[in-house]
Amino acid sequence: MTDSPAEAMGTGGPTRGLQGRVAVAQRQTRTTLGVAFAFVVAAAIASVIPHRTGWWLPLHLFLAGALLSAISGATQFFAVTWAAGPPASRSAAATQRWLLAASVALLVAAREFSWPRALAALGGAGVIVALVVLGASLYKTVRAGVQRRFDQAVHGYLCALLAGAIGCALGIAMTSGLRGSALSRVRSAHLTLNLFGLIGLVIVATLPFFTATQARVKMSSRAGDRAQNGVLVWLCIALLVAATGFLTALRLVAAAGLTAYALGLVALVTLLPAMGAKQFRWAGPRLLQLGAGLAWWAAATIALAWQCARGAAVFTRTVLGVLVVGGYAQILAAALAYLGPVLRGGGHLRLSGGFRITRSWLGLIAGNVAAIALTFGANEVAAIAIGAWVFDTVARAAMLMRPQLSEPAG
Repeated sequence: MTDSPAEAMGTGGPTRGLQGRVAVAQRQTRTTLGVAFAFVVAAAIASVIPHRTGWWLPLHLFLAGALLSAISGATQFFAVTWAAGPPASRSAAATQRWLLAASVALLVAAREFSWPRALAALGGAGVIVALVVLGASLYKTVRAGVQRRFDQAVHGYLCALLAGAIGCALGIAMTSGLRGSALSRVRSAHLTLNLFGLIGLVIVATLPFFTATQARVKMSSRAGDRAQNGVLVWLCIALLVAATGFLTALRLVAAAGLTAYALGLVALVTLLPAMGAKQFRWAGPRLLQLGAGLAWWAAATIALAWQCARGAAVFTRTVLGVLVVGGYAQILAAALAYLGPVLRGGGHLRLSGGFRITRSWLGLIAGNVAAIALTFGANEVAAIAIGAWVFDTVARAAMLMRPQLSEPAG
């Protein structure tokens, strides 16, 4: 067993027998994260240009396109490096990647351009198939892996993919012509299962490992198998209660489920490794942005539970904006700021140079300014902050991809 997850990701350590398989996983992940980055840019453009479907279009481009693509690439890479298992075959990885991208593109195009509902349903069905392929790939890799410590994470991934498949099925049901209260109930359950299940549970399963990797420390001794499984089971039950409450129009039940979910996030924090000044000096904004994203995620969950309990409108643009921009987008940015240099490879000097490139205080500030602005309805300020954040990210990504770099010091 390696001393920390970081060692298995190419930052140093004794897992040299994995180098060939990790190199294959790196190539696959670089391509998949490139697709995710394209969806991020598309979502940013869709948020400022006129179009028919309002906030629905950038939301789905980011969540279904960018985040699910990033999840697909990252989880398969983590399975290879942390479980010391074989990567997916080239054809399986490519099939999953492009099926997901094409299905999301079909879904958003069908909705935006008012194509026949059957095409939107076909896009949603394609996303479900891509999730099934991803689940099978992860299970195969981890089952054949040498390290058993990653089994707990893959349990979370499979639960997340199941929640996402059900959530997507509800999304397909919404294309069948549901109206009124039935549409509202299904929509709320659809959002709950996809936002807090598919995306949320993947993050929950990854953070005990990835936080240690980000900070270059050992995993917390508190993050044992029983503790990780306990948090996962708690969150799955909370998710089931919330989704059932929405489907049955029992708002207090849904509120109770969301409150329990927020408490589960607090429990998750106790499983993360303790950080000192050394870790914050090294990881800097990457680590802070990861923590900020987790805090905004918990805050948005509590706000949603409060809205639900008092009978107000749920999943409003404000709450969704805070959850997606302040929470998930910041967690994604922190993850990519670490994974980008690792996937680029090229030795320790090049790796260190890559970490300097992705060390963005501007991204940290812009992400939190945007979340605060969305909280208070200052959408113009939020748009400016998001624009600066995307521009900074694109510029740093371009520097990272240059074949010959003159590394900046900051």
